[in-house]
Amino acid sequence: MTKADNRDLRSELVAAAIGMLAEPQVVAVPSLRSIARACGVAPSAVYWHFPSEADLRSAVLDSEYASLVEAVESALDAADKADNPLAVAGDAYIAWGAAHPGAYQLLFESNDALPETRAAHGPRLQARIVELARLVDPDAPFASALLLWSVWHGVVSLRLHKTEWDWGMTAQEANRRLIQALATNKANIANTDGRTAL
Repeated sequence: MTKADNRDLRSELVAAAIGMLAEPQVVAVPSLRSIARACGVAPSAVYWHFPSEADLRSAVLDSEYASLVEAVESALDAADKADNPLAVAGDAYIAWGAAHPGAYQLLFESNDALPETRAAHGPRLQARIVELARLVDPDAPFASALLLWSVWHGVVSLRLHKTEWDWGMTAQEANRRLIQALATNKANIANTDGRTAL
């Protein structure tokens, strides 16, 4: 290209990149080669244990998801009776995500399908969180559980990526404010005698 070329390549490059961002971007398990190198073996040795790179990826995702579920369930099982179980669950979820940033991104910031092998873990934890959400919203516990997860996810994801920001409160304080807001909103709705509460 020369200066005489009237084509605005800079704008085209930006537009092309924006077009590519219309689809979710890849968040990937480390490559098979890099994993083999970390173990001090040839990449071909991996195939003795995993028929394909996809099988290795599924095993990694399954292990990390099981670790998350175990962290939340263990925290709930060990909680004091005086503790708010939703706060305990949210704290455990957030703490796990902060401690496992790459795994968290892979589990919840990727558009890849979750391996079927995780089916035994997911519904068990989901059912438990829905039952806990029933304490603050007995009429729509599933929707409230999804709202809780959405905010917990936002707390983890933003703090992983925006480390320079001053959030003004700890992740645990944010979690408690969320749970309090849910309970307060439910009480406000009940006090309107059928009128819409804003």
